[in-house]
Amino acid sequence: MTHLCIKTSRPYPVHIEPGALRHLAEVEEAQVADRFWIITDQTVSALHLETLIKHVTTLFPKTNWMTSTVVPGESSKSLETYADLLHEGIERGVSRRTVILAFGGGMIGDLAGFVAATILRGIPFIQIPTTLLAHDSSVGGKVGLNLSLGKNLVGAFYQPSAVLYDVSFLKTLPDREWRSGFFELLKHGLLAAEPFADQLMDLKLSDMKQLPLESWIAKGISVKQRIVEQDEQEQGIRAFLNYGHTFGHAVEYASERLAHGEAVGIGLVFAKMLEGQVVEANQLAQLLTRLGVELPKRQSFEVYFDYMKRDKKNNQSIRFVLAENGKFNLEEIPVGRLLSAYDMTVRCLKWD
Repeated sequence: MTHLCIKTSRPYPVHIEPGALRHLAEVEEAQVADRFWIITDQTVSALHLETLIKHVTTLFPKTNWMTSTVVPGESSKSLETYADLLHEGIERGVSRRTVILAFGGGMIGDLAGFVAATILRGIPFIQIPTTLLAHDSSVGGKVGLNLSLGKNLVGAFYQPSAVLYDVSFLKTLPDREWRSGFFELLKHGLLAAEPFADQLMDLKLSDMKQLPLESWIAKGISVKQRIVEQDEQEQGIRAFLNYGHTFGHAVEYASERLAHGEAVGIGLVFAKMLEGQVVEANQLAQLLTRLGVELPKRQSFEVYFDYMKRDKKNNQSIRFVLAENGKFNLEEIPVGRLLSAYDMTVRCLKWD
């Protein structure tokens, strides 16, 4: 079992272990809750909702609970779904003592967290991740929604009361979700004070599933913990956590079917090309192929450039998180250099 404490403006525990749901009984806000509001998606509901409800009713037999289920996928991280949840919550009697349980992957954590941050001007929520990718999204307090113009353009910084990470839920993940979470873990391995990405570069999909997940998830979260505790609201170094994301988000949003982490993998290749690290870019490209990532239909540079301009850390210029001599910086990149990196990325990935 692994227990971390994230020391932000509102400190909270992270429990990583099989059976982590038992720690719900230790969360102060849960102890005084008038009800639990479980927000999940249809996939997680079918697989695991019964398990969560069993824990809730066993630990808090006198506390009411209710469930809201949304469609899986990024399309639910929308203003429309958000508004539906607000109306449902108010109609069903949510109060400031209600605790939201965000039960699912990154989309659910972002959506349910933003509902918690805004309904009745803020109620407690607890992250209960069910994906490998959520080792990144469940920690740090970023919650929000997408717009048609781009990802995560509406949101807030709102810390959970706890993160309960039961790694046994990961056993039911499809291959795409394993890949998606893996590339966020790899990103943390590149950002770590003592980088560990090299230990992941040669893995196959079957190898990934055999990793001692509890310790590797803790490694990834510890990297994010170190950065978030220094810069909770992304005024400085927290932007480094967007490594691989500027181009990755653009590719994700311009593609019909691509998991977030897969897009980050492509974004990391692009970032390595900007850094002039062609050998590392090729290693990443080989890893994408070995893990079975299917590249989306390639769009023109102009399409991706338009999405990159909408990235929250950009104003008139395009800024990228890049490494130089082991140190990360946020650097303005001229259009010509971006175009060159795009052409090199296309050739590296053999991206038709």
